[in-house]
Amino acid sequence: MPAKIMRFESRYNPETGGYRPRLRAQEDYGSVEVEVGRLWYAMVLLLRPKFVLETGTYFGYSTCMIAAGLRDLGDDRLVTTIDPEERDHLWMGTRLAPYVRWIKARSQDAAEELAGSKFDLLVLDSDHHYNTIIDELRLYEPMLRKGGCILLHDTLFFDGVGAAVKQLQNNPKFEVVTLPSPRTHGDLRGRKPGVTIVRKIREKGPAIAFERQYDGLFVGNPHEPALLRRGGRPGDKPSAE
Repeated sequence: MPAKIMRFESRYNPETGGYRPRLRAQEDYGSVEVEVGRLWYAMVLLLRPKFVLETGTYFGYSTCMIAAGLRDLGDDRLVTTIDPEERDHLWMGTRLAPYVRWIKARSQDAAEELAGSKFDLLVLDSDHHYNTIIDELRLYEPMLRKGGCILLHDTLFFDGVGAAVKQLQNNPKFEVVTLPSPRTHGDLRGRKPGVTIVRKIREKGPAIAFERQYDGLFVGNPHEPALLRRGGRPGDKPSAE
């Protein structure tokens, strides 16, 4: 792993799941937890994708973990990452740079540029609003090869993402599992972000569609059980586990 990435990881606070500031007064939660970054790296080694699409780049920590896996696998592999914000990306100036293509755009706007592409792995982690994630799934799931996987972060903390995952759970095209992740945001009573792994097991099946009851859904109440751990709609009571 490049030293630049290791230095970034050294700022991680495992008690909160945030990154200790260099200049900011508060910890930063924009990048995935180190544990999740390492999971993404392991998933790349396990699934051996050739082409990966990521939405939500931020500083590029998760991008680097994906790229590190691609580099270790060898051959001609690439992660395409989409984000409209220009930042000092972590892969710049490292040996991971040849494995990364950054598109400066909103994920919804980049689909035209990527039309006709095929991907083996999607990593969707942008702004966590239901309207955004469902757009991303509608646009990019058709580009995912049969047998390919979708990795999603924050599926338990953000009910907007959880609502989209519930739709995938109910769709016979997919296998879905959701796991907890360790970030607390410094609030031990609140939800943890969660990660969801989705596998596309068949091409034919119901199209992913916008569901009006989730329109505008974002976090919900972070001190209530996540939507994925409740019934089908915001406000439903928790299901027994």
